[in-house]
Amino acid sequence: MRVARLIYIPERDHTFPATSPERPFRGFSVAGVSIAAYCASRLREAGFEAVFNPEAAVTESAAEVVEVSMHDFSPEAAAWLAFCGTGEVRNEEGRLLARKGPGNGLSRVFSGREAAVERLVYPWDLLDWQERVMEGMEGMEGDDFSGRPGVYILGSLRVGKGTVVMPGVVVEGSAWVGDGCRLGPNCHLRGYVSMGNGCVAGQGVELKNCIIGDGTFIPHLSYAGDSIIGNDVNFGAGTVCSNFRHDGGEHRMMAAGRLEITGRNKLGAVIGDHVRLGANTVVLPGRVVPPGAWTMPGETFTGT
Repeated sequence: MRVARLIYIPERDHTFPATSPERPFRGFSVAGVSIAAYCASRLREAGFEAVFNPEAAVTESAAEVVEVSMHDFSPEAAAWLAFCGTGEVRNEEGRLLARKGPGNGLSRVFSGREAAVERLVYPWDLLDWQERVMEGMEGMEGDDFSGRPGVYILGSLRVGKGTVVMPGVVVEGSAWVGDGCRLGPNCHLRGYVSMGNGCVAGQGVELKNCIIGDGTFIPHLSYAGDSIIGNDVNFGAGTVCSNFRHDGGEHRMMAAGRLEITGRNKLGAVIGDHVRLGANTVVLPGRVVPPGAWTMPGETFTGT
């Protein structure tokens, strides 16, 4: 029996404050799919019959269980190791992909051509991951809004129980909205947008490629692009999370105390839980707003 266990490596997790004690890494979700559930599903597709979460007890012999990193995630590398003896597999940067049994076994380095690796290390990696998750849902039908006057779905919109969709809502792309939310009136969602439960995206709001946690209110006249917004965040009227430099250059962002190259020329903000942004706040591209922060009306948030 091919058995895998997902492993969490704290020193490889630099996603804070996109993840937090309220939204731990393995439970962080987009479109109702957590990181752990996504990795488990991909491993089952690769032929593993059972996949266990990091804290789960496994009844199989330790020598038979393939431990698979959720941070540098490669089902192909894990499947190769399942057929071999004990050992470990790493990528060309030396990052652990999978291991099996005690040490002193096989050791192999996989190149990117030999095994695809999905990186989930930095906050901006979560935006790329959202795109992969929601692309995989594109064959599924969204909710039917064809009879709703003033609602235009140019893609798909899936909403949870009790969510209200008001006139003037336009979706260009794929949007997944949780329970008890309110969209509109006159709200524009484009690209890939995932919203948690109890959220508001109201009058004159535009969201593009965003991940939004539970209980977050963006009620009027605001924009956020390529951003991750935590739980219980409030946008004052006219708040903007910009995502593009005038020179079109590549963004850098602080992660784990270092300024990292992101590889993205569009990147907004990573906003922690319980943040309050005053009316007409502007958050510059590639900024991290720490949990619990407040801004004054009209403030330009420049760091970190």
